[in-house]
Amino acid sequence: MPDRPLTGSHLLALGAGVLAISFAAPLIRLAEAPALTIAAVRLGLAAPPMLLLGAATGGRRQWAALRPGEWLLLALSAAALAVHFGFWVASLQRTSVVASVALVTMQPLFVALGGWAFLREQPSRGTLLGAAVAATGALLLVVPHRGEGGTLEGDAFALIGGVMSGCYLLAGRGARSRLSTAAYAGAVYPMTALLLLGAVVVSGTPLTGHPREAYVAMILLALVPQLVGHNALNWALGSMPAAIVAIAILGEPIGAAIISVPMLNEVPRPIEVLGGAVVLCGVYLALRDARTLDAAPLEV
Repeated sequence: MPDRPLTGSHLLALGAGVLAISFAAPLIRLAEAPALTIAAVRLGLAAPPMLLLGAATGGRRQWAALRPGEWLLLALSAAALAVHFGFWVASLQRTSVVASVALVTMQPLFVALGGWAFLREQPSRGTLLGAAVAATGALLLVVPHRGEGGTLEGDAFALIGGVMSGCYLLAGRGARSRLSTAAYAGAVYPMTALLLLGAVVVSGTPLTGHPREAYVAMILLALVPQLVGHNALNWALGSMPAAIVAIAILGEPIGAAIISVPMLNEVPRPIEVLGGAVVLCGVYLALRDARTLDAAPLEV
């Protein structure tokens, strides 16, 4: 990244990006539709603009230079992203916003630990310490839900969503090194949308017949968190140190929890606030280490 001073526009973009992605969880809760429908509509609406943006910023030349093995990695990345969205949306329909967003935010740890398990990338002490702290926070979030089958299922779905987000990054790392962020998203998002739409068709999940308010929420979900939020963070990532952007993204669970109070009338339990804070502390401890950032490129 060029060595240039940060300006107010950089910080404004970072703040706007974090605020925009913080609306994702509340909007998903407002969209009264099956999880697959919400995920498919979100990606189906966001994919065409990202495809056009990628093509307009040199993506066609970069895509043409990819080898078949790299296209396979992109396809695997898209499949993992589709599973991530499906499980995370389902999680938010079953557990609290705080628990779901905090648990899925453990994604950088899953990427770093996955690199250790499958790519023989030795994690740092900071990563291992952060993983231990975050695991403690996860227990604080999950234990109060014992006996609440649906809520525990939602917690499990959030963890699966975080793991699959990590798989998405690990699978796409090889191809991503030769693609700009816009070209990478422009290739992966359409494939993800097609996979989700295919899952909708195969499962017989209805795309139509839902309340008008649900479609408004899904459109806003594609526009605000996906297109505005992610692109603002991508722009900030091109102008700021990755560590600053990564740590700023940890504000999403906090923003989502605050937004959920007036939008959903959902006030988190004290134990959920504590557990979420411990999870974020663990991820922060890991992200302070440069090797963790290298192992876990940002999904923004």
